[in-house]
Amino acid sequence: MAATVLAEHGVMMTAVSMAASPGRRARRCARPAPWWARFAVGAHRCVLTLAMLAITGLAGVAPASAQTPPELPAPASSAAEVLGASAEGAPVRVWNRTVVTLYAPFHGISPADRARSAGERIEGVIDKLKPTDIYTSWVESGSEQGVLVHGGNLMLFGLLPGDVEGGDRAALERAANQAVQVLRETVRERDASREPGLLLRGVGLSVLASVVLFALCWALMRVDRMLQRRLIAITHARLQLNIAGFDLRPLIWTLLRRLASLVRVAAMLFLGYLWLSFVLRQFPYTSPWGEVLGQYLVNTALDLGMGLVNQLPNLLTLVVIFLVTRGVVRLIGAWFRAVEAGTVTVGWLEAPTAVVTRRLVSALIWLFALIVAYPYIPGSNSDAFKGVTVFLGVMLSLGSAGIVNQVMSGLVVLYSRAVRTGDWVHVGDYEGAVLELGALSMKLVTRTREEVSVPNSVLSSSPMRNFTRQSRQEGLLLTVTVSVGYDTPWRQVDALLELAAARTSYLLKEPRPFVLHTALADYYIVYQLNAATAYPAIHVETEAELNRHIVDAFNEFGVQVMSPHFRRQPEQKVWVPPERWYEAPAAPPPRPEEHAPSPSGGPPAG
Repeated sequence: MAATVLAEHGVMMTAVSMAASPGRRARRCARPAPWWARFAVGAHRCVLTLAMLAITGLAGVAPASAQTPPELPAPASSAAEVLGASAEGAPVRVWNRTVVTLYAPFHGISPADRARSAGERIEGVIDKLKPTDIYTSWVESGSEQGVLVHGGNLMLFGLLPGDVEGGDRAALERAANQAVQVLRETVRERDASREPGLLLRGVGLSVLASVVLFALCWALMRVDRMLQRRLIAITHARLQLNIAGFDLRPLIWTLLRRLASLVRVAAMLFLGYLWLSFVLRQFPYTSPWGEVLGQYLVNTALDLGMGLVNQLPNLLTLVVIFLVTRGVVRLIGAWFRAVEAGTVTVGWLEAPTAVVTRRLVSALIWLFALIVAYPYIPGSNSDAFKGVTVFLGVMLSLGSAGIVNQVMSGLVVLYSRAVRTGDWVHVGDYEGAVLELGALSMKLVTRTREEVSVPNSVLSSSPMRNFTRQSRQEGLLLTVTVSVGYDTPWRQVDALLELAAARTSYLLKEPRPFVLHTALADYYIVYQLNAATAYPAIHVETEAELNRHIVDAFNEFGVQVMSPHFRRQPEQKVWVPPERWYEAPAAPPPRPEEHAPSPSGGPPAG
């Protein structure tokens, strides 16, 4: 077929020689390039380097796909199978443009070899061609047929039925005409690229676009700094987030700052993408890359817009679920706040536990709403989304065991009503006022003004002494133990201890202080003074003052506060004679009055 076609055009030897050595013929006919053409080549190379970096790194578009027009013909299914066509195809590229893609082999020549030979022939003569020199012709030889594309007197390449979809004459001529249009446009752009005015215009617009890009990036950085300072001020002044005893403001501030920086970087990348697409379109050689970058941006925006339109019903459903859930949470929250304020009284719920109960119920309602809304979240049915949710679920299951233990222990302590905020308690080695009951720990402020966090697991597993709960009605009993020898009247010791209690501040008059004799040891009697105070938080200071008054009272009346010990039997017995039983400050009890006999001689009037 090839010999017949070439014979018909009378250029057999010319075509064969040009096919064998197209580069040599081109170099012989080439003229020295002027200075502005050499400058254009240098500028093209610079922009070409930037385009390659951007296309492979920024845009993520493969160069092969970026250079393939959408109108190029696809291989035929039936004809390609008969002729042994390649499924991938071999593009014929000329001056960074894809003219046509070949799929069918021809007499042992693969599509890649056909495309490479065609490209070399075109590159060898393109500088001498005019747009009107390129045309097509239909040829047939026996059972073989096809379309030849000519450049003047030279056959550039041919199209076979296996190179196009359908394989009929109309499809072949349509594909050949498209290839001719690409070649003609390429010739025009190569001629235009040699014009100094067009080159200078492209360089000027590129420089102007670069200046605008720099100014916009600088403005974005300034806006980002101002926004971050504003976010810091708002976070510290207005935002109050305290969950389970943890201040979340630093976390929220960091999250907002990172989000603002991410938006700034995304905006700068978007501007850089637009700049690169604009600059590439200013030069004929790189114009296809710029068009592909712009088309990719437009297609992405269209895909996002169509995806948003398709997801509108689901988004509306999510909005309805959110509004209904928020309304229910607000309604229930209003009732719990009324219980907290005392406006509503419920026997099974107290004001301190109403706060935590409200938070728990709200969290459960939102969790149920999230479960209901999950199928309507865009992308929830994708494998990637499911994989991420499963991964997060496993992480939470493995990492939240300790947290769940703390939370459950805190709920046990809270709903058992063992402690409330403001109570003075003793847990383990720590004693102080309860500052806060959190989901994970309880905070205490000790007498030495230290803040101690006690984990809820410790509260549920260790004994806790609450000094406040039972002391609200009759006060907290303070006890002081004193041991005095048997030679001191016990009535006198009792009176001295009661006198010291009467002189001590913050001790209640009612119930009256009392003394217990807790032990009769070998050498002394153990006395225990019991006095009530209404201020458990200062019970240590009150006990210290009581001890001072006990020492002063015993010294005032000459009683020795000491526990004697004997190494040998004393010569005189250690005892208190009756006449010393009521030594000061003890007083004998009043004697019963003697009743006078009645006039009738009967029993005394009572």
